Amino acid sequence: MVFVRVRSPLVTMSAIMMASLVLMGAVVPKARAFSSLPSNSNGAVTAVASRRSQMTEVSLNAEVPKANSMFGRSSSSSFDKPTYGEESRQYRRTVYAHDDWIKHRQSDRFLKNLFSTVDSGVVRGTKLEVSIVTAIATSVVVWNGLFYEGFRDFAGVLHDPVIALDAPLTLPSFPFTISISALSLLVTFRTNNAYQRWFEARQCWGIINTECRNVARIAGSWCVPEKEPNREKRVEDIQRVSTGAWVFMRALQRHTGGPGDEEEFQKTVREALPKDEAEGLIAAGHRPMRALFNLSRHIERLPLNERQRIEVDKSCVIIGDICGACERIYGTPIPLVYTRHTSRFLCTWLFLLPLAMWEPFANSWNHWTMVPSAAVLSLFLFGVDELSIQLEEPFSVLPIGGLVNGVKNLVNSVPEWHQEYAEPVEGMPRELTYAQATSSEKVQKIYPRSFD
Repeated sequence: MVFVRVRSPLVTMSAIMMASLVLMGAVVPKARAFSSLPSNSNGAVTAVASRRSQMTEVSLNAEVPKANSMFGRSSSSSFDKPTYGEESRQYRRTVYAHDDWIKHRQSDRFLKNLFSTVDSGVVRGTKLEVSIVTAIATSVVVWNGLFYEGFRDFAGVLHDPVIALDAPLTLPSFPFTISISALSLLVTFRTNNAYQRWFEARQCWGIINTECRNVARIAGSWCVPEKEPNREKRVEDIQRVSTGAWVFMRALQRHTGGPGDEEEFQKTVREALPKDEAEGLIAAGHRPMRALFNLSRHIERLPLNERQRIEVDKSCVIIGDICGACERIYGTPIPLVYTRHTSRFLCTWLFLLPLAMWEPFANSWNHWTMVPSAAVLSLFLFGVDELSIQLEEPFSVLPIGGLVNGVKNLVNSVPEWHQEYAEPVEGMPRELTYAQATSSEKVQKIYPRSFD
């Protein structure tokens, strides 16, 4: 009979840490990509050079679409089968109404959220990591039961271990106690930054929505018959400006989204714009700026004076600035070195945690209560990191489609409102015509610049 003696907890900790790192490397899909490289440096350089040569040949022979490029990178995806977390992002674009807020504030929300834990997207997104922690905790219980403490049956009879080791497979809790503060700082900092990115993206789209509606409103209210008697031309110009504001939002939505929206985007643009303008926008290397350029050209056709044009141009400048802010959020993640270090720290900490839970659960039957405890702790800690991952790229979880559709409704509404305002329909209650209102001394005194 062979006896294995584990005399030092530090040796045990080192061995388990190495095993955990090897297991993490096997789980991470990116590790597989380097398994085919040669072991020597010359062979590795040759393989990389050969791979670059093949990529260059393919790129020269293939037709690469240049539309919707950001920072010179292609928007095509190499993932054939999206994960559950990616597929579920479209269902997280929540927009609340009055009834939704009432339901949100119900007193039984705690129990409802607790009972729906199994259906949670966070649970499904972290099931692999939680399963690994649960398996490690189970292995610790079985190992110490077989090779150190023995097994106690339901009658309370203690059976001898198969192999009696000098020490159990455990770790002291002190290393976890002194390291939890550092782990908390890393996870908290990452979560706060991810939420800040989501909050900033929501603010950016709120400003874009407001400014685009302002442009459409100004086009309908300042384009008056006194400055452009031709009614058809006036309505056509207003229609172009309103459509241009909506197309910009739609182009920015596609610019910060995935390639799955490309077909629908092209179809929508071709239906809304003239052929030449639509094809120019689709083929543009930077679609939002091309759409903003078209919008500026349409605004130039409006019969506005210099002061009014300056006011409208201010909105266009704000729209361009916010477009750049959206690109900054979309194109620059939280530093990858920080994200990877936090992930490695969290995985190592939780993978080794079951070893420190053996002694605190000595009063339970064969220490088995440590298994569900480790699973629950890993679920919530891994869940915090999963939340930060989901919030880090906010554009696919924000209800941007609702904002874009809201501005789209103005495309037809603003010209109708303009006709009701400038040329009232017979029978509609109206005290003053536009000419009478603008000629009023009271109005001229309050708004001296609006009717120059």
